[in-house]
Amino acid sequence: MASTRKRGKYYSARWRSAQGDPLEKGGFLTKKEAQAFGNEQEVLERKQKNTRPSDLNMSLTQFVVDVWRHTLDVSEDTKEGYERELNSHILPVFGEIKMPEIKPADIEAWMVKLKQVGPNGKKALADKTIERHVNLLATILKKAVQNGYLHTTPFAQIKRKKAKAMRKIVPLEAKMVQKIAAGFAERFRLVIWIGFYTGMRPSEALALTWGQLDFANGTITIDRQLSRSTKQIFSDHLKTSASYRVIAFAPQLQKLVKEHVGKFGLGPEDLLLKNRSGRVWRYKDASAMFRGVARPLGLSKGEGLHLLRHTCVTMLIQQNVNAKTIQAHVGHESIEETMDTYGHLFPTTLKDLASNLDDFAKAFEQEDGGEAQTA
Repeated sequence: MASTRKRGKYYSARWRSAQGDPLEKGGFLTKKEAQAFGNEQEVLERKQKNTRPSDLNMSLTQFVVDVWRHTLDVSEDTKEGYERELNSHILPVFGEIKMPEIKPADIEAWMVKLKQVGPNGKKALADKTIERHVNLLATILKKAVQNGYLHTTPFAQIKRKKAKAMRKIVPLEAKMVQKIAAGFAERFRLVIWIGFYTGMRPSEALALTWGQLDFANGTITIDRQLSRSTKQIFSDHLKTSASYRVIAFAPQLQKLVKEHVGKFGLGPEDLLLKNRSGRVWRYKDASAMFRGVARPLGLSKGEGLHLLRHTCVTMLIQQNVNAKTIQAHVGHESIEETMDTYGHLFPTTLKDLASNLDDFAKAFEQEDGGEAQTA
């Protein structure tokens, strides 16, 4: 049975491991707290959850470095994304705190702060971004519990809200697309037209190679995207299984591609696009170039290369292409994703629906009246 002893003004909990080794942890203000902790440890020992006191005192940074990072079986892109999130928003706040000392209130206060505009006008984070940071912290602490470095996760007492839907898409007008394209140096202009004519994600457009183009059949095979890691050119996989697809290759885009390659040649791995030095044109640099051209034309800070994808979809909707075809074209996993993103752009409103029903009823009445006269 666990026991306690007083050392100075603090109490220590004492218990034995499943192997019979004596273990001890101090720092308790009361004998009751020390006894309860010791009893809990003995229960964990019997369940073969042999948590050492030193493990229970691990800071979040220690756990991330010594344990969590070594469990990751994800792509380089994902690893680098986790590192950015950890270093920018998680470890500066919780890194030096011992994991058992991270309280639900600490996490809730952090979540609130992420929504606020910081000093010097620092931009508040979007709900989706905050949700991603919170989920990453929750995943790390859950891993700590699963491996006996933490008894319970503070997230067990936190009710997490689903991030609010993003603001509705406002596509570019054709004249604006032309202005943006004209603002790019000729050697980079093709990225605008690829996005406009195909609706590819920017990472897919930047990864487009000559071998993916089928001029004879008028198709493009999308089977790769550019990695955001500088350690490799292509990502290990696309965003989802539905992202692997074959789409239409418009004749006008075929003409533009041929002219571009004839004038500027191909980049590494036969990429259609390359930077000024002839190397891989990374997303970060392409995005910065787009913002540099688009901001003076009136586009807001939150709008970037992805707007070309939205503009392409808007054109398809205006041409009465059905939602299921659009889903396959843009590589969405489900029709729900397509409708959640672009549903407000489809022409059928409640007013349209009422008008259509009214027209149908009138046509039915006319047919009925005609039959009556014949009779």
